[in-house]
Amino acid sequence: MSRRSSTRRVGFLPRALYFTPQGVTSGEIEEILLGNDEVEAIRLKDLLGMSQGEAARQMQISQSTFHRLILMARQKIADAFINGKAVRIEGGNIDVEADFSQPCRWRKRWGCKAKVVCPDGSWGGITRVREGGLVIVAVTGTDGTIDGMVDERFGRSRKIILYNKEKGSFEAIDNTGSMNVPQGAGISTARVVAGTPAQAVISGHLGPNAFSVLREAGIEAYTASHVTVREALEMLDRGQLTRLDSADVEGHW
Repeated sequence: MSRRSSTRRVGFLPRALYFTPQGVTSGEIEEILLGNDEVEAIRLKDLLGMSQGEAARQMQISQSTFHRLILMARQKIADAFINGKAVRIEGGNIDVEADFSQPCRWRKRWGCKAKVVCPDGSWGGITRVREGGLVIVAVTGTDGTIDGMVDERFGRSRKIILYNKEKGSFEAIDNTGSMNVPQGAGISTARVVAGTPAQAVISGHLGPNAFSVLREAGIEAYTASHVTVREALEMLDRGQLTRLDSADVEGHW
């Protein structure tokens, strides 16, 4: 009987989950499956420049296991680049940190844990302050405006409206990169939301994987259908929206 592999601790969940080569006929493309643990090994060693020992401790595995992991990851990436194969990021025997890393546009790297707002307005670290109730709410939208309709499908929403109740202002985040992935759109969109300071999200329906990512990030989820983004926010203020305690649709809905 083969020994079960140990759980690998990861502090990063990628938003982009599928990469395809150009110049190759779609029917001829082969896929390479890259596990989330392999991606984490690449991030720690090759992007953040950690030593092998430090990276192994970060993932809570032995140095020999880390060595095998990163060699396999590099081999897969080389195979994809040289032989024109697609890369799908999925799976891996992982344990996700509660405070996993988000992209820091200021430092141009992953792994910034600073609990400050970066000079360009992006967030180096995520702090979801709850004193005084919900302040920043993310709403899936069909057209990127506050008077547009709430998008019924969380993972396939075209825009994410990030509304600041204190300032009465909003910004529209483009979500086409997530909505167009072949699989895992819900997880990818949830990671987009988790990369903002949003304390809650409003959408039509959420599947189990997306709900799990939001819950791990400490983000509340509410459901709203057949209303505009503005109406959904007003209903949230009046306590008229249903807070979800679990996913309300099956996966791949």
